[in-house]
Amino acid sequence: MELEVNKLLKVLKLSAQIIIENGGETYRAEETIKYICKSFKVKEIEPIATPTGLYFTISVNGEENNTIVRRIRKRTINLQKINEVNNTSRNLTSGQITLDEALLQLEDIYGNDKIQYKYSLLYGGISSAFFTLLFGGGLFEFTVALFSGIIVTIISKKFEELQSYQFFSSIIAGAFLSFIAITFTHLLGKGNYNYIIVGGIMPLLPGLAMTNAIRDTIRGDLLSGIARATEALLIASSLAAGAGAIIYTAYALGIS
Repeated sequence: MELEVNKLLKVLKLSAQIIIENGGETYRAEETIKYICKSFKVKEIEPIATPTGLYFTISVNGEENNTIVRRIRKRTINLQKINEVNNTSRNLTSGQITLDEALLQLEDIYGNDKIQYKYSLLYGGISSAFFTLLFGGGLFEFTVALFSGIIVTIISKKFEELQSYQFFSSIIAGAFLSFIAITFTHLLGKGNYNYIIVGGIMPLLPGLAMTNAIRDTIRGDLLSGIARATEALLIASSLAAGAGAIIYTAYALGIS
């Protein structure tokens, strides 16, 4: 029985960890733990999930407690992984797969970071370009925004691979975006770099983090809500700081 408990703990830990690390809500991680435990008739379940940590205690027979503490050090957005974890947990709770099969599937999901890199670059460029059109840009601004969006996406991916703080990556992304926009409009003598900068920043803004912060706060998870809101504001501020520094420098040099 001890071996089965250890496997169950691993399944619970991986399920919740993947959800939190890939942009899922904290309540979703807690409910996943509860649903899986109830399907195995675990008597006592106490999960607590925050954006920076995962803690839960279970007691299979109501006497012996088993506790897991997991530090969450990286956070990104990958809704595909969250969906795959949800499918695995549903199949496990309905009895379609065993605990061993669920563990193998979760380990495969956790270790599968082979997202289509070229597609993410393309989507980053396209979203920036069309946001530029939305804010009033023309064909020239659209083209520059497409190029700058791809470059900024590459930079963001490199920082993510280095597991750098998102604060620094956001500053650099905002600075590069402004530099490319101002350089192209100044050298070619046409276009408005404001449209390019605003359109390029939009895909980088932490919209999902702020949405999750509001949802967590409404559900009563105040610690998680405040943490996510602080993170979202910090990212937005760093993007503005990076872009603002380059714009200020351009004005100081007489480039406008």
